[in-house]
Amino acid sequence: MLLSKRPSTLPDSPIEQLHNYYERKVIDAVRARNLAVDGDTFVDIVCIALNELPAKYIRHDVDMAFYSDPTELAAMNAKVERAIDLAVGRVASAQWGRGNESGA
Repeated sequence: MLLSKRPSTLPDSPIEQLHNYYERKVIDAVRARNLAVDGDTFVDIVCIALNELPAKYIRHDVDMAFYSDPTELAAMNAKVERAIDLAVGRVASAQWGRGNESGA
């Protein structure tokens, strides 16, 4: 069995370093847009955008910069922006629909 014992939960444990590369990219890109939204809407946008992107699990962010060529990184950034555009549109559409149902 690969994990024969329970993994450590210490912050410096190697398993704690594992994360989806796109999470920070999407959060930072949504913040950079300075959208006038509350915290819940912000998280909705991030979740929808992340669900549009492939999982890209890494241990260290610097690995992406070192092992990816500039063309690949540019394509990934473009995918992030498209996913956010789609997410903002979906959230706005859902909010507009709720507003119409309440008579607004």
